[in-house]
Amino acid sequence: MDRRKIIMDVDTGSDDAIALCAAMLSDELELLGVCTVGGNVEVKNTTDNTLRVVECCGRPEVKVYRGAALPLASTLQPWGLQAQELPRREGGRDQETAVHTDHLPLPPTSLREQQQSACVWLIETLLAAEDGEITLVPVGPITNIALAMRADPRILPKIREIVLMGGSHDTYPPTQAAEFNVWADPEALEIVLQSGVKVTMVSLDATSHACLDRRQAALLREIGSAPALLCAELVEHRLKASAAEGDADGTGVGAAIHDALAVCAVLHPEVLTEVEYTSCHVDLGHGYAYGETVLGRNYKFMEMPKNCYYARSADSQLFFDWLYGVLQKAAR
Repeated sequence: MDRRKIIMDVDTGSDDAIALCAAMLSDELELLGVCTVGGNVEVKNTTDNTLRVVECCGRPEVKVYRGAALPLASTLQPWGLQAQELPRREGGRDQETAVHTDHLPLPPTSLREQQQSACVWLIETLLAAEDGEITLVPVGPITNIALAMRADPRILPKIREIVLMGGSHDTYPPTQAAEFNVWADPEALEIVLQSGVKVTMVSLDATSHACLDRRQAALLREIGSAPALLCAELVEHRLKASAAEGDADGTGVGAAIHDALAVCAVLHPEVLTEVEYTSCHVDLGHGYAYGETVLGRNYKFMEMPKNCYYARSADSQLFFDWLYGVLQKAAR
């Protein structure tokens, strides 16, 4: 069986960790490597957390490359509308209530990041590939990929597709305009959207339908493997941190596992529903809508070409069945 070749780009992060477990343990994916970026936590911690997940999954052959600590431009602005509190600093949040803690609930690892930077490794790996061979799955700020595209545009035909987690239209994001991954580096996403590469945007609108509850976390825990136990603990933590309330038997409203939905969508695009092929661009005006993903706007004297497959919803049961199946099969 030919496995789908992917590169993950992460800011690990609780939901990133679940996405990484699924990507490493799926026998349908060949994870070529993992790039890290500053976002949910600062880049030294996203890198360390990623290495801990790699060890937890028993995949030491998966190499981790540290990427950008800062967005391309947004933190150069001297006002408060740019990317919130970036770069994150270790110890800057309450670790009990934060959705993303500085360190994952895993022991320290002896695994080490690669000396090569993420941007350089991305370029070299893509240039060595066949045209359309590699799918990129960025689930944090998309800085590394934008840097690579601008540094060497020869990589563009090598990319089969970019399946990213980010953007929002109908769901209230952090600024009520911009979803966090986009807000963290709006200019980077605009570079990617103008690249001509096929982009599927697994938006906050879609991921808000990919929620897991306490009952499902318990089912993951019953699998008993280290990755499944980690995923269960992270779901439970996200439920607690987001104050999600289920009904008496643990079902009902759950916690969105945003990033893992993007991995699922690579293999099972049908998990995404209400997918619209549309024009999508990012507001770069440094006003109240800075970082907003603007869909389907055509102006009187300029038609905006379609450049993005934008998902507005998702099949939550298919998502959970896939995640459970990957973890259960890997535990045998």
